[in-house]
Amino acid sequence: MREKESVKLLREFGLNSYEAKAYVALLKLGRAPATEIAKESGIPPQRVYDSLRSLEEKGFIYAINGKPKIYVPASVRDALLGRIYQLKTEFEKRERFLRELIVEVEELLSHFQKKEEKDGGEVFSLEGEKALISRALSTISEAKKSVWIAGIRPLFKFGCRGNLDRYLPSAVELIAVGTFDTPCKEEIKKLGGKFVEKKVDIPYLLIVDEKQLLQIYSPEKGLYTENPLVVAPFISYFKSLLG
Repeated sequence: MREKESVKLLREFGLNSYEAKAYVALLKLGRAPATEIAKESGIPPQRVYDSLRSLEEKGFIYAINGKPKIYVPASVRDALLGRIYQLKTEFEKRERFLRELIVEVEELLSHFQKKEEKDGGEVFSLEGEKALISRALSTISEAKKSVWIAGIRPLFKFGCRGNLDRYLPSAVELIAVGTFDTPCKEEIKKLGGKFVEKKVDIPYLLIVDEKQLLQIYSPEKGLYTENPLVVAPFISYFKSLLG
């Protein structure tokens, strides 16, 4: 049971099931050649070498050259921390690549887009955590003057903490209202913003430039609008929180 749970958790770090099983087997063996690892883990012998090669690249094991080659596991903490760093680097590289593609893709797809007049009156419903995160971060990145955030631990909500410094444009006013731990307070200060600690009744509220509104009212549901008649009451509510 423990072994099955360990394999499941290791997959969260980007290991496939064979790689996770091989690493767990090697932890039990201490050091071993590929044949013993295959036997201990139940991995088909023809697949174990690819798994071990991948585990080396991901920093989970080391190899001692010889006949046969001997494999040694990295400590769990070192392996997991190293993998987090790898994943972070891979994500940032991918993000830079995709950002560079935006203009090119936008230009190509604009030829297919039906031209419609926007009246700004629509209220769009959003569903799903990924959609909410995407809308929150893209709205913040469009800010020209101000970003107002309120809610229950609002910097943690939907990935804002750790992302604000990458998405918040410079010289934009940042004000956050809600409950905060010390790292969140430090992040707000680092970005030149201010925070007000106060109980807030809604899970998450984002107002950008007093024009764009994102309100999240349940873990996976929210609404987005630029309708001034809808945005205005939330502006008043936010200002009332500031006292």
